[in-house]
Amino acid sequence: QGLALVAHKGKLFRIGGFQARNAEGEDHDLWSAGGFARFDPQTKKWEDLPDMPAPRSSFDAVVVGDRVYVIGGWSMQGDKETQWRDDAYAFDLSQADDKAAKWQPIAKPPFKRRALCTGTRDGKVYVIGGMQPQGKVTTATAVYDPETDKWTAGPKLPGEDMEGFGAACCTIDGQLYVSTSSGKLLKLSPEGDKWRPAGKLETGRFFHQMLPLGKHQLGVIAGAH
Repeated sequence: QGLALVAHKGKLFRIGGFQARNAEGEDHDLWSAGGFARFDPQTKKWEDLPDMPAPRSSFDAVVVGDRVYVIGGWSMQGDKETQWRDDAYAFDLSQADDKAAKWQPIAKPPFKRRALCTGTRDGKVYVIGGMQPQGKVTTATAVYDPETDKWTAGPKLPGEDMEGFGAACCTIDGQLYVSTSSGKLLKLSPEGDKWRPAGKLETGRFFHQMLPLGKHQLGVIAGAH
């Protein structure tokens, strides 16, 4: 659970997540993972790639160009104190077959969050919402520019704080959309300064997935309410 899946040039990449090592009914024994693997639909096989520098779950990942960016989350290691991740990394997927390829750190995010979502528009990474270490949900958006390796503040999601918990986002035809727990479908304005209404889901959900289906349609799957 709590992993990230991204696609790049016909391959699927699985990153991180966590597993419960306790039997049903026993005290929780939860462990975040740092694994990184590639699935080839042609051969129907998984191939291990270099692990992340540290285990991570309840995070998100997004591809911009040939690079996948991993941001947010925490690291659970059994009965040890959970560590909220305050670092972020990128991996060049075009170099995945190079045995020397490694995860590279990017500028440290100005936040600690989990249960967030990441999207992209105009070559930038958008980090939307999430839970903070003190237990408060935020509707804030942070924007990372790979060209400058810098973070800036983006527009907040409209509505109550819970709108930022376990949201989902995707890019369709160059436009960034986000689906929130109340069922709102929002679209980033052309100026990038506000989220505008774009529709409404019949049933709100969080911890779901939203994916583009062609240039003019998106799909929403799974989650909870």
